[in-house]
Amino acid sequence: MPLLPLTPSRSLRYYLWAAAILLCGLLCAATIFFTAADDPGDVLGYEFIDGQAYALNASDSKMYRRELERFGGKAALFADDLNRWFSSLWHGKRLAVMVALLAAVVALLLLRAGMNCRHERER
Repeated sequence: MPLLPLTPSRSLRYYLWAAAILLCGLLCAATIFFTAADDPGDVLGYEFIDGQAYALNASDSKMYRRELERFGGKAALFADDLNRWFSSLWHGKRLAVMVALLAAVVALLLLRAGMNCRHERER
């Protein structure tokens, strides 16, 4: 009697892919987190208060914000803040958090797809 090849069900394949993506994503995120430094970005200088150094960014200056509001209004200030926040997510330790979050979301979507395949087969 010949041996038939072992073919896992479609839902099992989704579960295995979800586990693999989650594992790889979390390992990559841990590697990024422990090797990356927080990049200060566009630092003009540093201010020392009680022995602690704080970076002074160009976007934090009152003159920059006043000129931006003068030319573009409150919407320009909001857009500039949103743009700086979004671009900061892709540098340093925040990148590790985003990689872990994206891996978890993709793994959850694959788990959900695997559960849907299993329920369709039962019908």
